[in-house]
Amino acid sequence: MRIWRNPRSAGPCVLVLGMFDGVHRGHGRLLARGKALAEAANLPLTVCTFEPHPLRVLRPQAAPPLLTTLTERAGVMADFGVDQLCVLDFTRARADQEAEDFMAEMLRIYRPRWVICGFNYTFGRGGAGNGDALGDYGRTHGFDVCVMPEVSIGGSAVSSTRIRGLLASGNVTEANRLLGYAYVLSGRVVSGKHVGRTMGFPTANVSVNPNKLLPAYGVYACWLRVEDAVYPAVVNVGRHPTLPEGQVTVEAYALDECLQLYGKKVRLMFLRFLRPERRFDGVEDLRRQIARDAEDCRDFFRAMV
Repeated sequence: MRIWRNPRSAGPCVLVLGMFDGVHRGHGRLLARGKALAEAANLPLTVCTFEPHPLRVLRPQAAPPLLTTLTERAGVMADFGVDQLCVLDFTRARADQEAEDFMAEMLRIYRPRWVICGFNYTFGRGGAGNGDALGDYGRTHGFDVCVMPEVSIGGSAVSSTRIRGLLASGNVTEANRLLGYAYVLSGRVVSGKHVGRTMGFPTANVSVNPNKLLPAYGVYACWLRVEDAVYPAVVNVGRHPTLPEGQVTVEAYALDECLQLYGKKVRLMFLRFLRPERRFDGVEDLRRQIARDAEDCRDFFRAMV
């Protein structure tokens, strides 16, 4: 998949428009529809998205934490068969662009045969543009428009907001169901205080993008991916109230492995919430609980076989 920043020419193509934070199952419907149309027309499937999230420019105090970094978004889109990911810088000038000017720019750059967007997609100053506006513009400028309806699971709409709420409560199982894949935290392993190692549980301290959403503080069963290998792991997200360090950390213990991870990039795929974070009476109580967490995690992975 090719990734372009602010392309000047990326067409002709089948074009999908959206922010795609999380690339959840609702987004997946758009991408699948776009792929089918692209294959029928023998054209590349192109996605146009923005970076950063528009609210970071329009209302920074209301900007939500991200479900996916741009790199993670690109990885999921590649799995859907996207050929080109075009990333537009979202600036104040972009926010003030008239809807008509955005559509004219889109036509010039992408020369789309089809444009696909979600039912709630808006663009242009004050969100004046929408799917209906695209349809009207397309009829006079030679492209078709497909506005995809809302996708519901469990009686409610699939949305990035709903997924954030589930992760904030620790319900990674349901969040994963809406995403269509396991929620991921990724980053490089950095040096920590090596407290886990002294208790017999060497952990990898993962430095995560500060704009990324952390699930509820607690202990999780995860897959840990490093390079081409995957290991079952216990992951703690939180502030370590028994041995406070003053900051939130993400620490992973690969079950029954002795891995040299310092300096390497890893991906943590969250599968099951094991317990909330809590304070213990001392180091020995904490050590016993970590051992129980590791056994609970082993039981979880055994049940998967």
